[in-house]
Amino acid sequence: MRKIFSFILTVLMVCLCISGCTPLTGSSGSGSAVKITDDNQRIVTIKKIPERIVVLSPSFLELVEAVDGKVVGRAKTQVGKVPDFAKDAAEVGFIFNINVEKIVELKPDLVIAYKGMHERYLHTLESNNIPVIVLNLKSYEDVKHSMLTIGKIMRKDDKAQKVVANLDKDINATVSKLPKSERSVAILHTTSMGITMEKETSIAGCCAKMLKLRNVVQGETKPVSGPMGTQPDKAPYSLEDLLEKNPQVIFITSMGAPRDAEGNPKLEIMSNPAWNSIDAVKNKQVFFLPDDLFLLNPGLEYPKAVRYMAAKMYPDAVKE
Repeated sequence: MRKIFSFILTVLMVCLCISGCTPLTGSSGSGSAVKITDDNQRIVTIKKIPERIVVLSPSFLELVEAVDGKVVGRAKTQVGKVPDFAKDAAEVGFIFNINVEKIVELKPDLVIAYKGMHERYLHTLESNNIPVIVLNLKSYEDVKHSMLTIGKIMRKDDKAQKVVANLDKDINATVSKLPKSERSVAILHTTSMGITMEKETSIAGCCAKMLKLRNVVQGETKPVSGPMGTQPDKAPYSLEDLLEKNPQVIFITSMGAPRDAEGNPKLEIMSNPAWNSIDAVKNKQVFFLPDDLFLLNPGLEYPKAVRYMAAKMYPDAVKE
């Protein structure tokens, strides 16, 4: 009887050891599969650690590199610079006009697409058995979420968490230097088509919120249309409304607008006498924001973007 009991116990121990060594979904083993729910609520199974990644927005490049990912293809853009580690990656068209055939030729084992921009390519890519995840990358919280998601895909969760912790640390270091008083802000976005206002969900708006600035159009619900459809991070602009709200600080981003000799956007409203009556203008608190940090998502450079805005308002407290 004792021998039978010992035999059964031995069998159970072997079974437990085998089950304990079996990779589970979402674990960090190189041979395990992970299931990702992307920002379009699609469940995507990544069967192995990707070795050939294509990113459809340059904003994802540094996130992939931070967890040792290998980028073999990238979309082009006229904004910002390509990091050295990605310069040899093949170009797969412009961010707004992707060359799907080129992607297929690269035989990637993962494509990272930008939410609201690349959904029309999903069917073709997936029909070629290419896994695609769609990530949103607008706000700072989006960056942290995307970093953790890519870290999970690469089975580098711990490394991704350290990156996120360092981002928080850097931003908190900037915010801690600022005065406690709240200031109002207006963020103008200029293009060749006209001017709109940016809400807290825009890149600049998100940075301003972290700097405790009160956005004067945050409650605005009137929609703004653009080339890609409705733009929920924008609000309509009118000089009359701006005069009424009278912001203490004005930041300006620009895409395709005419520039002056110093490279700043030429704004007709600045020649209007009423412009000079706004508090921000009278107190020389009007600042132009650089394209590489505020047109495309700055990704892991978010602390730099926050620091840039803070340094413009409080140069004695914060250095760029």
